[in-house]
Amino acid sequence: MRYQWVLFRIIFGLTFVLSGVVKLIDPTGTSLIVQEYFNALHLGSLSFLCTPFGILLSLVEFITGVAILMRMRMKEAAVSGLVLTVFFTIVSIFLLVFDPIKDCGCFGQAVTLTHWETFIKNVVLLICIIPIFIQRKKFRRDSSVLVEWLFLSIYALLAFVLSMGSLVRMPIVEFGDFRTGADLAIKLSESAENDQFETVFIYERDGERGEFTLDNLPDTTWSYIETVDKSKVQEDTPFDFYVVDGAGNHITDSLIFTDTPVVICSVYDVGKFYNSKRWSELNIVRQSVEERGGVFWILASSTPDEIKSIFGEGVEELFRIGYTDYKTAIAVNRSNGGYLYLHNAFVVKKWSRQGLDPEDELQVMEQDSDIVMIRGIIKQQLITYVSIVVLLVSILVIRYLCKVVAMRRLRSIRESENQEEL
Repeated sequence: MRYQWVLFRIIFGLTFVLSGVVKLIDPTGTSLIVQEYFNALHLGSLSFLCTPFGILLSLVEFITGVAILMRMRMKEAAVSGLVLTVFFTIVSIFLLVFDPIKDCGCFGQAVTLTHWETFIKNVVLLICIIPIFIQRKKFRRDSSVLVEWLFLSIYALLAFVLSMGSLVRMPIVEFGDFRTGADLAIKLSESAENDQFETVFIYERDGERGEFTLDNLPDTTWSYIETVDKSKVQEDTPFDFYVVDGAGNHITDSLIFTDTPVVICSVYDVGKFYNSKRWSELNIVRQSVEERGGVFWILASSTPDEIKSIFGEGVEELFRIGYTDYKTAIAVNRSNGGYLYLHNAFVVKKWSRQGLDPEDELQVMEQDSDIVMIRGIIKQQLITYVSIVVLLVSILVIRYLCKVVAMRRLRSIRESENQEEL
């Protein structure tokens, strides 16, 4: 029976720890997932709570997992674990019934689960946490209350600092479509296979044009103009990277399918990004990229009119500007005004806005892009594996030390009792 409790704790604790960590590493991505849930529940007006709610929920999930693994504060951890798991199960049932979003976001962008997989995962966690909750008062404590809260507070503080650093700059590890080493050409081709089109009929009346489908044709007061095929927007499209220029022309292919190195500055909030200092930074970066034979683009989640009103009328003569939606711009780089280096459709390297020194960092454009990209991939993998190993080893070491201290204390108490009897 003892090993059963250990197995339950390991399964539940590891799942919560890993789930919490991957979401804390990418708080912006977690915020987007929370926003999707809020929109599905018609709570879009609460969008300002998405980021703090996402970080808080992930932090509680992480600390609950750590506490279960370390067998610390088991009463509180069992209650927290049961409440969270019941909540997640209710959410998974909601997803199964109504299908409002394509991915639950349980593990951020690191692992994508179907709604059924999410539900089964939550059922397994319920099987683990319910016995732990029932027996929560029978777990022997190996440390004092103060020591237990101290250790958990240290883990919480480190996790919070990690999340804030990723929020201010960019995630130390990325799992999204635009991570280092991603082949955008393959992703676009996979997306194109899922494209669907519908025939739209353009009619005109009194100088006003309207679009109609075959099932919704206008009356005879309208005059037929032309027929066009339009791409239907699909919510389950695996990869969405649609960019247009100021005239509305599709330019995604010119960014990806080119032998020329491309550096993209992704701006998803133009109002917060613009000031005179950053304007001069863009000029320096553009000049540095062009000196190295590359092409510099600004990818803005905005409109041409808004860009001109903020940057001035001559901005499109100085910079190449592409326009996209907010979700795409923030997927390209979590840092508002961050940079992405593309070559032969591969994401070679990424920088936060604060992390790019044009004279130093852009020297990678003079090196073999494949070597630079491989170094970046290896670095990300090392950070991921080392972080997981350090986290789990630290939990095991602390758990072992607490047990050793508890056994010595118990032995000392027994020795004292034996001496008193003698």
